[in-house]
Amino acid sequence: MQRRTFLQTSGYLAVGALLPAKAAGCSRKNELENIGLQLYTIREEMQRDAVEALRQVAEIGYDYVEGAGYNEGKLYGKSPQSFRALLDSYGLKMPSGHVSWDKMQADPERAAAACKEAGQSYIVVPYWPEEKRTAEGYRELVDILNNGGDVCQRYGLKLAYHNHDFEFDSMIESRRPMDILLAEVNSETVQFELDLYWITRAGSDYQKYFAEHSGRFPLWHVKDMDDTAERFFAAVGEGVIDWPEVFSRENEAGMRYFFVEQDHMRPGKLPMDEIAISHTYLDEMRY
Repeated sequence: MQRRTFLQTSGYLAVGALLPAKAAGCSRKNELENIGLQLYTIREEMQRDAVEALRQVAEIGYDYVEGAGYNEGKLYGKSPQSFRALLDSYGLKMPSGHVSWDKMQADPERAAAACKEAGQSYIVVPYWPEEKRTAEGYRELVDILNNGGDVCQRYGLKLAYHNHDFEFDSMIESRRPMDILLAEVNSETVQFELDLYWITRAGSDYQKYFAEHSGRFPLWHVKDMDDTAERFFAAVGEGVIDWPEVFSRENEAGMRYFFVEQDHMRPGKLPMDEIAISHTYLDEMRY
């Protein structure tokens, strides 16, 4: 699909003027055709005025989004049909969306039906609470994922699990939680959304996981890390992660969609400006 052409607002042009003339790795030949955004990045804007927020996302140039607003059969307070129509009005697609573990446990049928109607191909469980990070707790998570994966399959969807750092930097019965999940979920129905920031922050090696579990990471969160002791979130291309190297592994990982995400901003930085910087970097990047 060809990327939409669009006129950036003067504010976004001002942001772009601050960027280097060429993105890192631009001597390479591959380029990205489509760029996605996790809407959690602009959660306050979505809550305040979803119509205006999505208009700006499309104007910046994003092609698709990942939802973070499912609740009781609705998306951002709207019916699945209404939210899909809103996305369509700006030429956006939503191939994936997050649904909390407790809602996938309590009523996976309702979640799957709503997400399918909204046009999704994936549902992602985004988090596992701290009090459940025990051997018994991870057995519960495996059951939730396997059962949810079976339900999603009946609706023509795939279920995935999204990591943070604790799946890599802690041990449960001598195994990393991510290794437990990879070994024990049904690989036919449950896949993974790899957050490149969190695996990097945990000191683990995404290359190792792509090599050992090829094809099991169809979704990525593309989120950069700044070069400070705090290792804070950064706009993509303004941190230390080598994105051309990451994207050179896309086939090995099985990546189908990736989503820019930035959990928090430094004081004085605005989410819409930050996602514009990330989009410009990825649009210019070669890998």
